[in-house]
Amino acid sequence: MKIEDYLIKLCKHVGLTEDQFTVEIDDGEEMMSAKISLPEEESGLFIGYHGETLQAIQRMIRISFFDLLKDKGFQLNVNDYREQREEQLTERVKEIAGRVLETGESYTFSYLTAQDRYLIHTILSDNEELAGLTSKSEGEGKQRYLTIFVKTEDE
Repeated sequence: MKIEDYLIKLCKHVGLTEDQFTVEIDDGEEMMSAKISLPEEESGLFIGYHGETLQAIQRMIRISFFDLLKDKGFQLNVNDYREQREEQLTERVKEIAGRVLETGESYTFSYLTAQDRYLIHTILSDNEELAGLTSKSEGEGKQRYLTIFVKTEDE
């Protein structure tokens, strides 16, 4: 079975008909990605709270198709959720970062996915306006959190 077939079967299993969704696969050299487009009202079934279901489906595919993927990464996207999430998170981080710079008080995000934590680290390191800030992830599993704070001289 191919990943595309697996995703098509998954869509049908949740009650979608073939005219309600599309599955696109992009098989690059280092990364394979899959994109599912479906009615917005059905997207929650695949995305879940903060993308938890999306991450779980993605992990299932990585495990199920380990031999096919070999050393490639795999990313699943539903209705451009990842791009929308990145946009929202970028705006939120810039707003919070401005507050941290202004007040000097750190800010802690309590629950973020690994992808969101990575994105925040990247936003802070790539934005010259935020060069006075740094971020640090601590904790384990669902108790992992990220803090944005003003850099000290030794950082």
